[in-house]
Amino acid sequence: MSLKSTALNSIDALKTISNESQTQKKITHIAEEIRKKSHQGKFSLIFGNGGSAADAQHFAAELVCTYKDRQRKPYKAIALTTDTSIVTAWANDFQYESIFRRQLEAFGDSAGFAIGLSTSGKSKNVINALKYSKENNISTCMITGNNELEFQDYDFLIKVPSKDTGTIQTVTQVIYHSICDVLEV
Repeated sequence: MSLKSTALNSIDALKTISNESQTQKKITHIAEEIRKKSHQGKFSLIFGNGGSAADAQHFAAELVCTYKDRQRKPYKAIALTTDTSIVTAWANDFQYESIFRRQLEAFGDSAGFAIGLSTSGKSKNVINALKYSKENNISTCMITGNNELEFQDYDFLIKVPSKDTGTIQTVTQVIYHSICDVLEV
């Protein structure tokens, strides 16, 4: 796919979600959940693979540091993808499919909100972590692409209206920046 078509697909997907009041409501509710959990002393734990791992780090940085308001207090957030020693030790000694779940277990009662990013929606380690979260009363969110998968067990689900990885990643950034916009009001 050419750069032009990826850009045009991203614009089309953004127009679609911008016109969906449901998506706008979800963005607001996700922001409220991050704020609530942080005020309770609990962390929003964000995770994904590849480009989604980079997005998890970017999202967490916006929450902890600042987005636009340099005077606001930080929100409690960590990207579970950043500690290479934990990730590689667990993957090497056990299995990669449970790496994010294991980290959620370690956070215990400090884990408040699990945010999984998966362009395909099929990442086993993301799904396993979100399933564990639901079983342990941790709020859940999945941001994914347009797929045929059913995700009924998550508290929040946003499906980017595309199957193109680049488009999904671009729109995911807009989604988490929109969440940060809500958090800064």
